[in-house]
Amino acid sequence: MGLELIVTTSLVLLWMAQTTSARRNVSLAKEGCQALCGNISIPYPFGIGANCYINDMYSVECSNNKLYLTGIKLEVLNMSVEDWPNWVQVNNPVLSKSCPGGNGSADVVHGNTSVDLTGSPFTFSYSSNVFLSVGCNNHARVTNPRDGTTAQCITICDGSPDRDNSCFGINCCQTTTPGGDSYDLRVFNVSLSRTGTNNQSGGVPEPLIPCMYAFLVDYNWFRYNLTDPFALQNMSHVPAMLEWRLYNMEPRQLGIPKYRGGYCYNSSSSAPSVACACSRGYEGNPYLPYGCVGTYILGSSLLYLKLHL
Repeated sequence: MGLELIVTTSLVLLWMAQTTSARRNVSLAKEGCQALCGNISIPYPFGIGANCYINDMYSVECSNNKLYLTGIKLEVLNMSVEDWPNWVQVNNPVLSKSCPGGNGSADVVHGNTSVDLTGSPFTFSYSSNVFLSVGCNNHARVTNPRDGTTAQCITICDGSPDRDNSCFGINCCQTTTPGGDSYDLRVFNVSLSRTGTNNQSGGVPEPLIPCMYAFLVDYNWFRYNLTDPFALQNMSHVPAMLEWRLYNMEPRQLGIPKYRGGYCYNSSSSAPSVACACSRGYEGNPYLPYGCVGTYILGSSLLYLKLHL
């Protein structure tokens, strides 16, 4: 029994070592294609150059160690094919900026429309993003032109230098994107207006930020990386999350064989689409043939049986 236990344990440890090594060396890119841009992994169906991406909308470019989605010209900060929904974190421009005009004239507004994702496989994530507005006495509205739904929030002034990123109405407010998760949101409009005056004679403290800002941002990035929302006045872009699917395709078109590690299926959405995933206990790129690698310690059951002989 002792010899059997030693042999079995050795086999388990050898399997674990081989599995760990395989996981460490697995590339998420298509074979023969560039796997990294700077420190960002490029997983298929994305790729650089001909035959490295599934279609033109998944073409990416690497310039000065920065990765860009070719079709929509947004910088990629991170991307995943292993999570569901599949996502891309992009550097998204601050949508709108409204500043007081000179000599008491009306505010000057710069920008009121988001990046337009129409015609692409990308949508603004409802679950991962939040719409924020920073400024004093600010009424911010974001409208989904597809159905006319509007989300809005209002800020009030507070001249105190003490502030955090809770964003619940004092100098900063937040709301969800319009339309909810039942819509594939690809473009939206923003409007900013004042709810009061910004001068001492009007009884309102001078604002710490004279301008108003509106933007869509990755909620987790905002909550855990940006301790002071007022710092956004010096930023032209913020991280935002996009979701994607393979539209107008069938699983068989991907050429993924049936195997234990992964599978592809018709994804329920407003248009026919395909999604792939690794099976439980596997990880890697499910969009590549045999791209999911096992992570379970399969020898554990064998060890258990040997112990009870």
